[in-house]
Amino acid sequence: MKKLLFYFAITLLFSCSGNQSQQNKWRIVLKTDKDGTVLKGSKLELINAIRNGQDLKIGWGGKREDLSIEHLSTPIWLAILSEKEVMAHLDPQVLSAIDWDSLNANYEDASLLQKEWRVVLTTKGDFDAVWYDKKADTLIRRWPQKHIMTWFANGSQEEAVPLFSKY
Repeated sequence: MKKLLFYFAITLLFSCSGNQSQQNKWRIVLKTDKDGTVLKGSKLELINAIRNGQDLKIGWGGKREDLSIEHLSTPIWLAILSEKEVMAHLDPQVLSAIDWDSLNANYEDASLLQKEWRVVLTTKGDFDAVWYDKKADTLIRRWPQKHIMTWFANGSQEEAVPLFSKY
């Protein structure tokens, strides 16, 4: 009986870990340069992932001689525009300052806690960032930029019909 339970437990363990690896299969579906030129994957692959309801993450960053930063974020809202481009909104963030000497977050400036950073990204390389003061209900700064972006999807590649389609 103990052997039977042992083999059952091992079989269950391997079958669960196999399903988990299938469910946790992040892949690059699109990588673009600053101008939205496709470097890897395709916009159609990203659009299919959205239409199939797959989880997405978007990565971008910047580098100077002495400093670099990389970001990875999950969009909260997505739009497929004319079946060609994708627009993504990120969750508003309360930002910290960065202490570049110690490479730590810094909230010494308490006024940062009332300010949010909001951004919209597109598959054309657009990165439109704004800083917003929640307490004063005012726009502090708008900073349109261009970035290399990598779009990740979790799941298998499947063809999908437009979300406005009846079929």
